Amino acid sequence: MSNKEQMDELARLYLQAIESGDLTAMLNLFAEDATATSPISGKQPARDFYTNVMNITSDRSTLHKNTFADTSGAPQMAVHFNYTRTIRNGHPETIECVDLFELTEDQTRFQSVRIIYDTAPVLVDFGEA
Repeated sequence: MSNKEQMDELARLYLQAIESGDLTAMLNLFAEDATATSPISGKQPARDFYTNVMNITSDRSTLHKNTFADTSGAPQMAVHFNYTRTIRNGHPETIECVDLFELTEDQTRFQSVRIIYDTAPVLVDFGEA
């Protein structure tokens, strides 16, 4: 499997884990010491971040727009997608995300993710706007 094919497969599995809410499948995509950084939560262990996300969201769906591979050959990729979910007992909201990943040396798992999106709609969901 080429690097691009491997990255496309990782993106597919990542979005599938988000939609299904399958925490085990999600965490299997990350190295044990992986980190996640988001605009709302800051940097933390990926295990803690995704455990919280799966606990506070429901009715998740994604629309995959594109997967970007680093053209220099570095073990990096980005996934651009729309993410619709309900936070707690609220109403569904869609945010446009770009998740930037650093891959493990063998490029089979994520070492870290930096999640980028407009925080305005999310802050409303948390009563902070």
